[in-house]
Amino acid sequence: MRSCLLAATAMLGLTNAPAVAGPLEDGFRAPPMEARPRLRWWWPGDAVTDEELRREIKLMADTGFAGAEIQSFTPNFVTLTPDEKLRVNQYAEPSFFGHVRTAAETAKSLGLSLDYTLGSSWPSGGGFTIPPELAFTELTMARTEVKGGEAGPVKVTIPKRTRRLGALNFLDARVKDPKVADWSQRLDARARTVAVVAVKGGAPTLKPSAPGAMGVTLTPWRDVVTPGTLDPSTSILLTDKLRDDGTLDWTPPPGDWQVLVFRQYAADMGVLGAAGQGPQLILDHMNPKAFAAHAERVGDPLGKDPAGIRSTFVDSLELMQDIQWGPELLNEFKKRRGYDLTPYLPFVVQPGWMQAWNEHWSPPYFDAQGNGLGERVRTDYRRTVSDMMIEGFIQPFVGWNHAMGLKAKFQAHGGAFDIIRGYGLADIPETEDLPHEGDPLFMRFARSGAHLYGRPIVSAESLVWKDRPFDVTPSEMRRRVDVMMAGGVNSMILHGYNYRFHAEDWPGWHAFQPSPFAGGFSSMINESNPIWPAVKPLAAYIGRLQSVMQAGEAVVPVAYFYGRYGYYVGIEDKGAAKQEAEKAFLAGGYDFDRINPDSIANARVEKKQLVAKGGQRYPVLVLPPIDGIRADTAETIARFAKAGLPVFFTDHAPSRDEGLAQARSRDARVRKAVAAALKAGAKIVPAASVTDNLRTAAIPANLRFTGDAADLVFVQRRIDGRTVTFVHNRGEAQRQVAVALPGMGGVTRWDALDGSIAPVSAKAVGQATEAPLTLSAGESALLVLDPETQPETITTPVAVDSMALPADGWRLRVDGHAARKPYVHDFGSTTLKDWQQVPELTRFAGSGTYSRSINVDAGWLTKGTKLVLDLGQVHDIATVTVNGQSLPPLFSAPFRVDVTGLLRAGKNDLSVAVANVPHNGMIDPKDPTYKKLKPAPAGWSGPARLEARR
Repeated sequence: MRSCLLAATAMLGLTNAPAVAGPLEDGFRAPPMEARPRLRWWWPGDAVTDEELRREIKLMADTGFAGAEIQSFTPNFVTLTPDEKLRVNQYAEPSFFGHVRTAAETAKSLGLSLDYTLGSSWPSGGGFTIPPELAFTELTMARTEVKGGEAGPVKVTIPKRTRRLGALNFLDARVKDPKVADWSQRLDARARTVAVVAVKGGAPTLKPSAPGAMGVTLTPWRDVVTPGTLDPSTSILLTDKLRDDGTLDWTPPPGDWQVLVFRQYAADMGVLGAAGQGPQLILDHMNPKAFAAHAERVGDPLGKDPAGIRSTFVDSLELMQDIQWGPELLNEFKKRRGYDLTPYLPFVVQPGWMQAWNEHWSPPYFDAQGNGLGERVRTDYRRTVSDMMIEGFIQPFVGWNHAMGLKAKFQAHGGAFDIIRGYGLADIPETEDLPHEGDPLFMRFARSGAHLYGRPIVSAESLVWKDRPFDVTPSEMRRRVDVMMAGGVNSMILHGYNYRFHAEDWPGWHAFQPSPFAGGFSSMINESNPIWPAVKPLAAYIGRLQSVMQAGEAVVPVAYFYGRYGYYVGIEDKGAAKQEAEKAFLAGGYDFDRINPDSIANARVEKKQLVAKGGQRYPVLVLPPIDGIRADTAETIARFAKAGLPVFFTDHAPSRDEGLAQARSRDARVRKAVAAALKAGAKIVPAASVTDNLRTAAIPANLRFTGDAADLVFVQRRIDGRTVTFVHNRGEAQRQVAVALPGMGGVTRWDALDGSIAPVSAKAVGQATEAPLTLSAGESALLVLDPETQPETITTPVAVDSMALPADGWRLRVDGHAARKPYVHDFGSTTLKDWQQVPELTRFAGSGTYSRSINVDAGWLTKGTKLVLDLGQVHDIATVTVNGQSLPPLFSAPFRVDVTGLLRAGKNDLSVAVANVPHNGMIDPKDPTYKKLKPAPAGWSGPARLEARR
C-alpha cells in the first residue's frame, strides 16, 4: 500500500513527516536528467571559443538543465570587428564543427546532451551548396479585366517578383564573392510564365493594402471582402498567345472577362540572419535534392553517431511565398489528383493562408457560382503542396537523422502541409508559445502528433514574448510554463541562453535585442540578467513537472477530426478564431487530440476504442461541422462505427468528397459511408451540446467541474494506477470550483515550487472523488488520485496572528547598472517603495539588499505554529536571509516564505535581496532603439507581514 504521508524538503522546514516512497515521488523530488528543461543556445556564428563553451555548459549543468540546442546565426545590430565578422562566417566550416564537437563532448561528460540546429537561422538554406537552381520558388498572379467584343490584341499586366529583403542584396558582402557573380542572372533565368487563363466573371472586392511586418513585404495580396465569381466552363488557356511585350494575341468574346497571368519566380527572400559563407538562398522544400545538398554542408561533417548530440532541429518554416509552388507542382498535381490544375489556377489564391508571420483568414480571390468547385480545387492544391513538402523536406530530414544515428526534432507549425503528420513524423515534435502568448489549444496539435504517431516527448520553444526583450519576469515565466504544461508539452526548450559575447557592453549580446525597426523578443536567460538567481529554481520547477508529465500515459477521451492543411487560429471558422469546440470539450471535462486522415487510415478499433498507430486510445471520434471529407476517410470511419466505436458528427455530417476529380462518384461514396456509419450507431448532435451527448453516451470524461470553470485548462495522465491531473487557471480572475476525478481514492497536491506533497480534502461522490479547488489568476494545481488510499478531510492551517513589518528603517544597498553604466550605492535608511520613486534608481537594473532587525515575541514560537513571511509586492525576485541563514530565491508571486524554526524570541536580523529585470537599465531617451522602452515597476514595495498559522 502506498503511503499518504506528507512529503517535504527538510531545508524548507515544512514538516517532519517521512517522504512518500515511489519512483514518481523520487523523480518529482529530484528530476532525472531527461526530465529537466533545456536551453536554446544562441551562438554568434563561429565566433566562439572552446574555453567559453566548456564554461557555459558547466554552468547549464549546475543550474539544472539537461542540455541545450545550438542555434548559430549572425549577431543582430552589433558592431563587429573585421576579425569577428570573419569568425562569425566560419559557420559550417571545419573550425565550427570543431567547436560543436567540443561542446558536445563536454556535455556528454557532464551527463547532458545537445541538439544541433541543422542550418544557421531559418528557413533552411544558405551557402554555396544552395545555388539558384535549388532555391525555393513561388507563383505570382496578375489580374486584368477585359471587356469582350473589342478586337485584340489585349494589353495585360505581367506579375513581377515581389520585393522583399532580397537574398542577393548589395548590403551583404558575401554576395560579392566571384564564385557567385552569375547567381543573380541564374535566379532570373528560373522565371517563367506558367499559365495565362481567361475566365468569364467578375472581379473581387478587396480591402486596402496592409503594411508589411518588420519592413518586409509579406505578400502582394490584399484581403478580400467579396470574392469574384467565375464561370469555370468558360476557362480558356492563352499561355501561347502571350507576347514578350505583355500583349495577348487574343480577341475576347462578348462578356466580362478576367485574364490571369501566372508566373513562377525564385523567391526574393534569403535565410534570415544566417551566418556562413556565400549567399543565403532558401532551399526548395519540395526538392529532396536541395535538402541533401543542405545536409551535406551543415550536417554531414558531424559524423555518424556524434557523441553528446541527441538530435538535429528544424525551426518553424516561415516560408515567404506569394503562392506556394514548386517547379514540378503541375506535373505532380496531375499525377496525384487526376486532373490538370492549370485552368483552375485562379481559384487557388486565398490571401493569408499559411502566410509567413501573419497567417489569417480571408475569402479567396475567386470562387465558382454556388457549386463549391473553388473550395474543392483549393483543397486538392493544398493536399498536393502538403505531399510534396513532406516528401521533399520532412521525410528526407527524418531519414538523414536516422542514418546519422540521431533523432529528428521539428516544428511543423507554419508549414503549408498536414501539420499533425509533420509533427508525428519527427522523433521529437516541437511546438512553441509565441502564438497568442501561449495558446494551450494550439499546442495540442504537437501533442496530437506525438500521441497519434507514438512519440513520448512533446517539446516546445518556450518563454517567448514579442516586443519584450528585457522585461519578462520570472513570475510570468512560471505562469507561461504552466500554460504550456496544460497544452500537453512535457519538454521545454527555454528561449534562450546567449553565448557570452561583447560582455563588456552590459548586458552583452542578446540574440533578440531590439532595434530601431523592431521591438525584439524575450527571454534573456543568462548571467548578465539580474534575475539569473531565479533560473535555477525555475529549472527545478519545470523539471519536477516534466518528470510527472513524461511518466505513464496520457488520458485523452476525444479524437477530434482535423482535415485541413496548415493551421492558424481561425482557419476552421472563417477567421472568427473562437475555438468554441475545443473550449467546450475542456469546460465539459473532456480532453482532446486532433486526428488527421493519415492517422485514421492507420488506426484500428479495439474494445470499442479507437487505437492510433502510436498506441493512444480514444473512446470516441468527433467530427466538426464540415461539408467535405475524403471518401476513403469517410469509409474508414464507417468501418469504425460498425466495429462499435462511438462516432459523433456535429451539426451535420459530411455530404461530399473534398476534392474535384471524379466528384460525382466520390461524393456518392461519402454519402454511402455516412449513411452506413449512422446506421451502425453514429450520431449527429448539435455542436452546442456535444459534451452533454458524450456524457449521455457514457463516454468517460477526464473530470467534471462544479462552479465557474471559465479559463481552466487541464491535462491528465495515468501513472502506475494513479490518476494525475494538472489544472491551470489561464484567466485573470480567481476560480473556486469542485473538481470530480474519475475513480475513488485519496487526493494529494504536489507543489513543484518546493517539491512538497500534501493531502487535500476530498470525498467520494458516486464513482468519483471530489475535491474543492481554488486557483488564483495564473495559478495551477497538480493533483494525484491514488485508488489505494481513501479520501479524507484535511484541516487547513489558518492565520491566528499577524504582525506588520515596518515600511521604513530599512538599510538599502544596490549593485547593478544605471543607464547601462555600473552603479553601486548605499542609501542608508530608506522606506519600502517602487524604485521608480527613487530618482537614482529610475533607470537602474540589478540587485538591492534591504536589511534591518525585527523583534519577535516568544508567544509566536510555540510548538505547532507555522511562521510565514509575506513580502507583499516584489519586482522581480527576492532572497530572504534570517539570522544568517539564506532561503531559496522566491521568483513567483505570491512572495511568501516559511521561516518556521529560523526566528528566535527577541531581536532577529532580516535581509531581503531583491533583483529586477534589466529593462529599466536599458532605457535611453537619446538612443533610437532604447528610447521606446517604458519604465517598469522595480524593487520592493511591500507591505510585509509575518503570519502565524496553526
